[in-house]
Amino acid sequence: MKIDMEEAMRTYGDMVLRLAVVNTKDRTAAEDVFQEVFLKLFRYQKSITCEEHLKSWLIKVTLQRSYTYTHSPWNTSTEALFREEDLLDEETEETMSDTEKESDVTRAVMGLPKKYKEVIHLFYYEELSVKEIAEILGEKEATIKTRLARGRSILEERLGEVYAL
Repeated sequence: MKIDMEEAMRTYGDMVLRLAVVNTKDRTAAEDVFQEVFLKLFRYQKSITCEEHLKSWLIKVTLQRSYTYTHSPWNTSTEALFREEDLLDEETEETMSDTEKESDVTRAVMGLPKKYKEVIHLFYYEELSVKEIAEILGEKEATIKTRLARGRSILEERLGEVYAL
């Protein structure tokens, strides 16, 4: 499959950036991850077989690059420059829709442990099925369902029944 890089960036760029912002909690780092993901796509585009494969490949690489960023020696040895309640600064909000900006749910999702945040984000924000998420993350469907249930439970505790998913 020949990939039109401009079309891929138009189609999936927002998704990649949103996923990177949620996982790095840092707009600048997310932009770096975004660039690295699309550079990697340019290098490995011949290995992509179809449109579905492209989307899942981009998600997987974005998650991997975000993880690499957040677990680098530099980031693990320095203190965060922001408080948890400031996670959604003005720059971060630029990548989110108006509904997401106004939502306490978005803040709560960003505050979840990584394994729950990933599945909640992919399921609700990227609208992937449990099966697709399991394939992307290399997990069993039952594991994904459990993480979704536990993530929802944590969100319900933090937000109250008004926001129950």
